[in-house]
Amino acid sequence: MHSAGILSIKDLRCGYGSLPIIEDFSLDIRRGDVLCILGRNGIGKTTLFRTLMGSLRPLGGSVSIGGRDLFALDRKERAGLIASVPQSHNPPFAYTAFDIVLMGRAGLMHAFSLPSESDKKRAAEAMGLLGIGHLEDRAYTKISGGERQMVLIARAIAQGADYLFLDEPAANLDIGNQMKVLGILGSLAAAGKGIVFTSHDPNHALLLDAEVAAISGVGNATRGASGDVITADMARELYGVRAKIIEVEDGKGKHVKVFAPFLD
Repeated sequence: MHSAGILSIKDLRCGYGSLPIIEDFSLDIRRGDVLCILGRNGIGKTTLFRTLMGSLRPLGGSVSIGGRDLFALDRKERAGLIASVPQSHNPPFAYTAFDIVLMGRAGLMHAFSLPSESDKKRAAEAMGLLGIGHLEDRAYTKISGGERQMVLIARAIAQGADYLFLDEPAANLDIGNQMKVLGILGSLAAAGKGIVFTSHDPNHALLLDAEVAAISGVGNATRGASGDVITADMARELYGVRAKIIEVEDGKGKHVKVFAPFLD
Protein backbone atom coordinates (compact mmCIF):
# COMPACT_ATOMS: atom_id res chain seq x y z
CA MET A 1 0.00 0.00 0.00
CA HIS A 2 1.43 3.35 -1.02
CA SER A 3 1.04 6.46 1.07
CA ALA A 4 0.82 9.32 -1.35
CA GLY A 5 0.54 12.20 1.05
CA ILE A 6 -0.61 15.50 -0.37
CA LEU A 7 -0.67 16.32 -4.08
CA SER A 8 0.69 19.84 -3.89
CA ILE A 9 0.59 22.40 -6.72
CA LYS A 10 2.65 25.54 -6.14
CA ASP A 11 2.68 28.65 -8.37
CA LEU A 12 1.95 26.48 -11.40
CA ARG A 13 2.39 27.89 -14.87
CA CYS A 14 1.37 25.51 -17.62
CA GLY A 15 0.86 25.50 -21.37
CA TYR A 16 2.74 24.60 -24.53
CA GLY A 17 6.06 26.01 -25.69
CA SER A 18 6.38 29.46 -24.16
CA LEU A 19 2.62 30.13 -24.22
CA PRO A 20 1.03 29.91 -20.75
CA ILE A 21 -2.59 28.85 -20.42
CA ILE A 22 -2.71 28.80 -16.62
CA GLU A 23 -0.55 30.97 -14.35
CA ASP A 24 -0.02 31.31 -10.59
CA PHE A 25 -2.14 28.25 -9.78
CA SER A 26 -1.67 26.77 -6.31
CA LEU A 27 -3.72 24.04 -4.67
CA ASP A 28 -3.33 21.12 -2.29
CA ILE A 29 -5.32 17.95 -3.05
CA ARG A 30 -5.57 15.30 -0.36
CA ARG A 31 -6.77 11.72 -0.46
CA GLY A 32 -10.54 11.88 -0.09
CA ASP A 33 -10.79 15.21 -1.95
CA VAL A 34 -12.65 15.68 -5.24
CA LEU A 35 -11.52 18.39 -7.68
CA CYS A 36 -13.52 19.21 -10.82
CA ILE A 37 -11.88 21.29 -13.57
CA LEU A 38 -14.59 23.22 -15.44
CA GLY A 39 -14.45 25.33 -18.60
CA ARG A 40 -15.57 25.51 -22.21
CA ASN A 41 -13.91 23.66 -25.09
CA GLY A 42 -10.37 24.77 -25.87
CA ILE A 43 -9.94 26.90 -22.76
CA GLY A 44 -7.21 24.75 -21.17
CA LYS A 45 -8.95 22.15 -18.99
CA THR A 46 -7.00 19.25 -20.47
CA THR A 47 -3.73 21.19 -20.34
CA LEU A 48 -4.13 21.84 -16.62
CA PHE A 49 -5.33 18.26 -16.10
CA ARG A 50 -2.33 16.74 -17.90
CA THR A 51 0.09 18.93 -15.95
CA LEU A 52 -1.43 18.01 -12.58
CA MET A 53 -1.21 14.28 -13.36
CA GLY A 54 2.38 14.54 -14.57
CA SER A 55 2.09 13.89 -18.30
CA LEU A 56 2.89 17.49 -19.31
CA ARG A 57 5.80 19.34 -17.74
CA PRO A 58 4.92 22.75 -16.28
CA LEU A 59 6.40 25.95 -17.65
CA GLY A 60 6.98 27.05 -14.08
CA GLY A 61 6.13 26.18 -10.49
CA SER A 62 5.93 22.63 -9.18
CA VAL A 63 3.73 19.56 -8.78
CA SER A 64 4.70 17.18 -5.97
CA ILE A 65 3.29 14.22 -4.07
CA GLY A 66 4.27 13.78 -0.45
CA GLY A 67 6.97 16.39 -0.97
CA ARG A 68 8.51 14.56 -3.97
CA ASP A 69 8.64 16.09 -7.44
CA LEU A 70 6.05 14.21 -9.51
CA PHE A 71 8.28 14.35 -12.57
CA ALA A 72 11.19 12.71 -10.72
CA LEU A 73 9.26 9.53 -9.87
CA ASP A 74 9.95 6.35 -11.84
CA ARG A 75 7.26 4.46 -13.76
CA LYS A 76 6.39 2.02 -11.00
CA GLU A 77 6.25 4.69 -8.29
CA ARG A 78 3.92 6.83 -10.37
CA ALA A 79 1.71 3.86 -11.23
CA GLY A 80 1.16 3.26 -7.52
CA LEU A 81 0.19 6.89 -6.96
CA ILE A 82 -1.69 8.09 -10.05
CA ALA A 83 -4.11 6.32 -12.40
CA SER A 84 -5.73 8.08 -15.36
CA VAL A 85 -8.75 7.77 -17.63
CA PRO A 86 -8.32 9.47 -21.04
CA GLN A 87 -11.16 10.84 -23.15
CA SER A 88 -10.55 8.15 -25.76
CA HIS A 89 -8.40 5.11 -26.35
CA ASN A 90 -7.79 3.16 -29.54
CA PRO A 91 -5.68 0.02 -28.94
CA PRO A 92 -3.75 -1.34 -31.92
CA PHE A 93 -5.11 -4.86 -31.36
CA ALA A 94 -8.57 -6.27 -30.62
CA TYR A 95 -8.03 -6.92 -26.91
CA THR A 96 -10.93 -8.14 -24.82
CA ALA A 97 -12.47 -5.70 -22.36
CA PHE A 98 -10.97 -7.76 -19.52
CA ASP A 99 -7.49 -7.48 -21.09
CA ILE A 100 -7.86 -3.69 -21.21
CA VAL A 101 -8.85 -3.54 -17.53
CA LEU A 102 -6.00 -5.90 -16.60
CA MET A 103 -3.57 -3.47 -18.26
CA GLY A 104 -4.19 -1.21 -15.29
CA ARG A 105 -1.94 -3.56 -13.31
CA ALA A 106 0.94 -3.45 -15.85
CA GLY A 107 2.69 -0.40 -14.39
CA LEU A 108 2.98 -2.13 -11.02
CA MET A 109 4.59 -5.28 -12.44
CA HIS A 110 8.23 -6.06 -13.13
CA ALA A 111 9.35 -6.00 -16.75
CA PHE A 112 8.44 -9.17 -18.69
CA SER A 113 6.38 -10.58 -15.79
CA LEU A 114 2.87 -11.94 -16.31
CA PRO A 115 -0.28 -10.85 -14.44
CA SER A 116 -0.79 -12.78 -11.21
CA GLU A 117 -4.05 -14.28 -10.01
CA SER A 118 -4.25 -11.31 -7.63
CA ASP A 119 -3.97 -8.92 -10.60
CA LYS A 120 -6.74 -10.78 -12.41
CA LYS A 121 -8.91 -10.67 -9.30
CA ARG A 122 -8.44 -6.89 -9.01
CA ALA A 123 -9.44 -6.47 -12.67
CA ALA A 124 -12.56 -8.62 -12.23
CA GLU A 125 -13.53 -6.72 -9.08
CA ALA A 126 -13.20 -3.37 -10.87
CA MET A 127 -15.45 -4.56 -13.70
CA GLY A 128 -17.96 -5.87 -11.17
CA LEU A 129 -17.98 -2.54 -9.36
CA LEU A 130 -19.04 -0.80 -12.56
CA GLY A 131 -21.50 -3.55 -13.51
CA ILE A 132 -19.67 -4.47 -16.72
CA GLY A 133 -18.53 -8.00 -15.91
CA HIS A 134 -20.65 -9.26 -18.81
CA LEU A 135 -18.29 -7.47 -21.21
CA GLU A 136 -15.12 -9.26 -20.12
CA ASP A 137 -14.85 -11.53 -23.17
CA ARG A 138 -16.10 -8.94 -25.68
CA ALA A 139 -13.62 -7.31 -28.06
CA TYR A 140 -12.96 -3.77 -26.82
CA THR A 141 -13.11 -2.50 -30.40
CA LYS A 142 -16.62 -3.97 -30.84
CA ILE A 143 -18.38 -2.43 -27.84
CA SER A 144 -20.09 0.97 -27.73
CA GLY A 145 -18.37 4.24 -26.87
CA GLY A 146 -20.12 4.35 -23.52
CA GLU A 147 -19.06 0.78 -22.73
CA ARG A 148 -15.47 1.62 -23.66
CA GLN A 149 -15.55 4.54 -21.26
CA MET A 150 -16.71 2.27 -18.44
CA VAL A 151 -13.92 -0.20 -19.28
CA LEU A 152 -11.30 2.57 -19.09
CA ILE A 153 -12.64 3.68 -15.70
CA ALA A 154 -12.48 0.06 -14.50
CA ARG A 155 -8.87 -0.12 -15.71
CA ALA A 156 -7.95 2.93 -13.61
CA ILE A 157 -9.75 1.53 -10.55
CA ALA A 158 -7.97 -1.83 -10.97
CA GLN A 159 -4.63 -0.03 -10.86
CA GLY A 160 -5.28 0.76 -7.19
CA ALA A 161 -3.53 4.14 -7.21
CA ASP A 162 -4.09 6.75 -4.50
CA TYR A 163 -5.12 9.48 -6.97
CA LEU A 164 -7.52 8.94 -9.85
CA PHE A 165 -7.49 11.40 -12.78
CA LEU A 166 -10.40 11.28 -15.23
CA ASP A 167 -10.66 13.41 -18.37
CA GLU A 168 -14.39 13.87 -19.10
CA PRO A 169 -15.40 10.59 -17.37
CA ALA A 170 -19.08 11.03 -18.30
CA ALA A 171 -18.35 11.47 -22.02
CA ASN A 172 -20.39 9.05 -24.18
CA LEU A 173 -22.43 7.88 -21.19
CA ASP A 174 -26.21 8.02 -20.90
CA ILE A 175 -27.75 9.69 -17.85
CA GLY A 176 -28.06 6.43 -15.93
CA ASN A 177 -24.41 5.51 -16.40
CA GLN A 178 -23.31 9.10 -15.70
CA MET A 179 -25.01 8.87 -12.31
CA LYS A 180 -23.50 5.43 -11.71
CA VAL A 181 -19.98 6.69 -12.46
CA LEU A 182 -20.41 9.83 -10.35
CA GLY A 183 -21.72 7.70 -7.48
CA ILE A 184 -18.70 5.41 -7.74
CA LEU A 185 -16.32 8.39 -7.78
CA GLY A 186 -18.00 9.69 -4.65
CA SER A 187 -17.63 6.28 -3.00
CA LEU A 188 -13.95 6.07 -3.99
CA ALA A 189 -13.33 9.51 -2.49
CA ALA A 190 -15.11 8.46 0.71
CA ALA A 191 -12.80 5.41 0.81
CA GLY A 192 -9.73 7.67 0.65
CA LYS A 193 -8.97 8.08 -3.05
CA GLY A 194 -8.12 11.55 -4.36
CA ILE A 195 -10.30 12.30 -7.42
CA VAL A 196 -9.50 14.89 -10.11
CA PHE A 197 -11.73 15.13 -13.19
CA THR A 198 -12.61 17.49 -16.00
CA SER A 199 -16.19 18.17 -17.07
CA HIS A 200 -18.32 20.38 -19.27
CA ASP A 201 -21.26 20.02 -16.89
CA PRO A 202 -21.27 22.05 -13.63
CA ASN A 203 -23.90 19.65 -12.27
CA HIS A 204 -21.24 16.94 -12.00
CA ALA A 205 -19.27 19.11 -9.57
CA LEU A 206 -22.41 20.02 -7.61
CA LEU A 207 -23.54 16.39 -7.33
CA LEU A 208 -20.17 15.40 -5.85
CA ASP A 209 -19.90 18.54 -3.69
CA ALA A 210 -16.48 18.95 -5.30
CA GLU A 211 -13.83 21.62 -5.12
CA VAL A 212 -13.84 23.47 -8.44
CA ALA A 213 -11.20 25.05 -10.65
CA ALA A 214 -13.21 27.06 -13.19
CA ILE A 215 -11.11 28.24 -16.14
CA SER A 216 -12.59 31.36 -17.73
CA GLY A 217 -9.65 32.72 -19.72
CA VAL A 218 -5.92 32.52 -20.30
CA GLY A 219 -4.17 32.48 -16.96
CA ASN A 220 -7.40 32.67 -14.97
CA ALA A 221 -8.76 29.79 -12.87
CA THR A 222 -11.26 30.51 -10.10
CA ARG A 223 -11.02 28.01 -7.25
CA GLY A 224 -13.39 27.17 -4.45
CA ALA A 225 -16.26 24.95 -3.30
CA SER A 226 -18.68 24.07 -6.10
CA GLY A 227 -21.60 25.67 -4.25
CA ASP A 228 -19.70 28.96 -4.09
CA VAL A 229 -18.03 29.03 -7.52
CA ILE A 230 -20.92 27.78 -9.68
CA THR A 231 -23.19 30.80 -10.02
CA ALA A 232 -25.24 32.59 -12.68
CA ASP A 233 -22.32 34.99 -13.19
CA MET A 234 -19.95 32.06 -13.69
CA ALA A 235 -22.29 30.57 -16.32
CA ARG A 236 -22.16 33.81 -18.28
CA GLU A 237 -18.39 34.17 -17.93
CA LEU A 238 -17.44 30.55 -18.65
CA TYR A 239 -20.07 29.50 -21.16
CA GLY A 240 -21.81 32.67 -22.34
CA VAL A 241 -25.24 31.42 -21.24
CA ARG A 242 -27.99 32.46 -18.86
CA ALA A 243 -28.49 30.12 -15.95
CA LYS A 244 -29.93 29.84 -12.48
CA ILE A 245 -28.72 27.81 -9.56
CA ILE A 246 -31.76 26.25 -7.94
CA GLU A 247 -32.07 24.14 -4.80
CA VAL A 248 -34.12 20.95 -4.87
CA GLU A 249 -34.72 17.98 -2.57
CA ASP A 250 -33.10 14.76 -3.78
CA GLY A 251 -35.85 12.44 -2.56
CA LYS A 252 -33.88 11.44 0.53
CA GLY A 253 -34.47 14.65 2.42
CA LYS A 254 -31.21 16.26 1.31
CA HIS A 255 -31.26 19.64 -0.44
CA VAL A 256 -28.91 19.90 -3.42
CA LYS A 257 -28.04 22.65 -5.88
CA VAL A 258 -28.73 22.22 -9.59
CA PHE A 259 -27.26 24.22 -12.48
CA ALA A 260 -30.09 25.11 -14.89
CA PRO A 261 -29.15 26.92 -18.15
CA PHE A 262 -31.69 28.69 -20.39
CA LEU A 263 -31.90 29.57 -24.05
CA ASP A 264 -31.46 33.26 -24.80
